[in-house]
Amino acid sequence: MKALLVDDEQHVRHAIRLLGHWHDLGINVLLEAADGSEAIEAITAHQPEIILTDMRMPGKDGMVLLEWISAHSPHSKVIVVSGYDDFELVRHAIRHGGMDYLLKPVEADELNSSLRKAVKAREEEDALRIETTKQSIVVNCMRPHYQDRLLTELAVGRGSTSAHIQRLQEELNFPVFIPRCSAAVTSLSHLDADCLAKYRSQPDLLVFSVLNICAEMMRMPAEGVTFRQLNQPDEIVLLHWGSQSSLERILESINDGLEQTIQRRLHFGISTCDNYPAGISAAYLDASSKLWRRNTLHTRQRIHSTLESSAKNKGKRLTAFEESMRVAALSYRASSVSAVVAEWLDPFTKLDIVSAEQLLQWMQELEWMLSRWLDDAEGPLSHDEEGAEDPFPPFAELPFDDEGLLSFPLLRSLLEQRLLAAGKALSAQQHAVSDPMSEIARYMDAHYQEDLSLQQIAARFYLSREYISRKFKQQFGLNWSEYLGKLRINNAKLLLQNPSLRVAKVSEMVGFQDEKYFSKVFKKMEGMTPAEYRKTVCRTGT
Repeated sequence: MKALLVDDEQHVRHAIRLLGHWHDLGINVLLEAADGSEAIEAITAHQPEIILTDMRMPGKDGMVLLEWISAHSPHSKVIVVSGYDDFELVRHAIRHGGMDYLLKPVEADELNSSLRKAVKAREEEDALRIETTKQSIVVNCMRPHYQDRLLTELAVGRGSTSAHIQRLQEELNFPVFIPRCSAAVTSLSHLDADCLAKYRSQPDLLVFSVLNICAEMMRMPAEGVTFRQLNQPDEIVLLHWGSQSSLERILESINDGLEQTIQRRLHFGISTCDNYPAGISAAYLDASSKLWRRNTLHTRQRIHSTLESSAKNKGKRLTAFEESMRVAALSYRASSVSAVVAEWLDPFTKLDIVSAEQLLQWMQELEWMLSRWLDDAEGPLSHDEEGAEDPFPPFAELPFDDEGLLSFPLLRSLLEQRLLAAGKALSAQQHAVSDPMSEIARYMDAHYQEDLSLQQIAARFYLSREYISRKFKQQFGLNWSEYLGKLRINNAKLLLQNPSLRVAKVSEMVGFQDEKYFSKVFKKMEGMTPAEYRKTVCRTGT
């Protein structure tokens, strides 16, 4: 958590630094500003949760700053520390969201008491926002994508009939007459791996967070609609009943909101629809093309209204180096793998343009190559094995940095690691020396209490998710998630024999974050609830 100290007197800021129990309160970053103007710059750049400000300062004083905070950073908790016992100042502070008004010289107990209240209020608000987001997910799941399906069909060209438009008017209160329309498309696959990792176990939470911000910034349905394109689950589409320039302003507001919630800004492709509703499909495809053909090397702009690269400029395909890469992988020598990766990749580092579309193609070719090598080594799969795969998150994890630009070091590292891991797996198949599935099982045995995902395991062992799903099922008779669930429940049964451990604590210790879900899984596997199991063990002594 961050706190900002605003006072024109440096010795006052220094005293407050010394008096506050910052570490105990969970505040690990302390920022300073000497007046309202510096404070606004710090708030804009760092979004501190707690702000302590003086009222009388040169330039922009505390009264102006409080008004700005209430308008632009309303979630920040403000404590006024002033030398003026003035009713008008107190009233102004309360009117614009001030939580407390302390008089100088401030006492340590008084200061820390106010800080505790501010931190508690902020934590409660954050928890409420998370809970509200989760509730929104539940509510949306109760209506299984019906509205998104209607809008997806409109976007892909199957929903321009009068009957479909009437359903949209009835279901979503679409305006009867829409004289002009603009479209925007963004993809969550353009986020960096660190951001996506935070939502790996709950990818829908990321989707609904973005959709909620979009809905907040665009009055629906008066100004337009936003929805998930169900044929491309990583894509979010916005249709705006207005000009392209007004949609660009809305997108800037959306990115401001996203920066506060997920600490990232998204890239958008944007286009104009000349003929509603028949032209919606062409506008969607045009916006999507502008997003995926954006230059990922240098362009830091977030709204793309032109095609920045040619669809024909695809460069050398990764598969053209397949045999060289396979030989290098089988050698299991890092120097050989690095050399062949460099031979393919280095020409691209000299280009001025590499599109997101090209990057996605390289990753798809890599997955295809690795899967084919492993499949060829194992022989044909049975129909049952093909159907045993676990569902995957809808986002392609591409080597983007936090600005959404291509990172060549990340791409180089990813290729080298995946090729080395494939070489290890191929050697294991050919020589029966190594057993990667048993290694994965041993890793799960040691880390079952953590928030494990198939994507995480695949990244750790540098194998494809498809290969792990098939091979693990073949070797252990269970898919990886069934194995993990059985492992957790077996350990839970041991812990339940200790009467001093509450069921909720046992649930947490074996990797379940929700006690109700733990009880549901336990009953499904053991035929009784954890509490019933504990009573049975205590009664029988076994």
